[in-house]
Amino acid sequence: MKFLFVFLVFCATTFSSSYTNASEDMDSIDFADAQTEFEEDFSADIEDVFLPEEDISSNHSDNIDIPPPPSSNFSISTVSNNVINNDEVFSAETDDSQSPVAVAPSPEDTLSVDTTATLTENLKQGAPEAPKSPLPNVGDTWIGKLVATQTDNISDKGEKSSGNEELNKLLDSARSEAPKKKLSNASVFDISGVMLRMSLEQADKALTNRRYKKVVAKDQIPNFIKWRNEELCRKSGVVGYERLENCITKQAKKDNHQYVQTVKYAKYDTKEEIELTLTSNFTANKVIKIEYRSQAANKTGNSPKSVYLRNIKIYDFWKTVNQKYGQPDDKDKAIWGMGGNKPYLKAATGYLKLEDPMLRELDYTRMSREDQRYMNTDLYTF
Repeated sequence: MKFLFVFLVFCATTFSSSYTNASEDMDSIDFADAQTEFEEDFSADIEDVFLPEEDISSNHSDNIDIPPPPSSNFSISTVSNNVINNDEVFSAETDDSQSPVAVAPSPEDTLSVDTTATLTENLKQGAPEAPKSPLPNVGDTWIGKLVATQTDNISDKGEKSSGNEELNKLLDSARSEAPKKKLSNASVFDISGVMLRMSLEQADKALTNRRYKKVVAKDQIPNFIKWRNEELCRKSGVVGYERLENCITKQAKKDNHQYVQTVKYAKYDTKEEIELTLTSNFTANKVIKIEYRSQAANKTGNSPKSVYLRNIKIYDFWKTVNQKYGQPDDKDKAIWGMGGNKPYLKAATGYLKLEDPMLRELDYTRMSREDQRYMNTDLYTF
């Protein structure tokens, strides 16, 4: 144990002495002298780099060749030729044939740049003209036939007009002339399946299929027939109003002069009714007028609910009319037809009237001829 203790004391003494010597050596170094030496070397290097012009010309004139300034005739082509010569020399000295060689453009390929114009205009000036593509051959098509047909037409001056001019004229005339609206033919219109000039049996069948019920029918005798029959009944001794009426009606039925003048149909669930007017038997008792009425749009009241429901029904009515009959020929009066005494259709909110004035005139004409036949009497013998 004593030996180990002595060894440790010896090691500690040796380490402390070496540390003391190292610290004395560091204190002996003069940092000021080292800094001064570094500054002198740095200033010498700076002077070598940044020499004045007179030093450069005097000290390095033997080693550096300063090129002369460019002349007034200096151009891009000269530089390009020098570049080409330098490239040729460089390519001759090198043995590598696979390395790419840059070729400068020739003076003809250089573009003249206009600083006042845009980039697109400068490119268009130097760009070559694009070849024009040939037009397609239309000789065997319908266009060629149309042009050939038009070229055969001779103008007033005796010269043949070109097909393109004639074709342009046709197109211009088609654009300028607006198509005229064709008037509606109301004779083919129907209301609930009933058309003009139908017989009573046909109209009754059409309305029955649409769940209409006959409400009332009114018979009629032409006035001139009624007055003639009354005169005959009085001459035969019939006395009294009722007896005269029975006698007149009996005589009219016998001569087939009594006819159904008006018939009214109703559809109660939708509040619709249709009234038919027919001609006399002189024109085979045909339908001459059809009147349609609907009470659906006639909703009374000024409350918001009543106004809303009424407007909805009015809109629905006119929408249905437009879908079935199209736009009216007279929009102010809401009339479809060709005018004159031809059949027409007239509309109002909740009301339609389809009438044939021509058939009415024909009926009046035939009754007038029948009346003239009765005028040939033998009352006067002088």
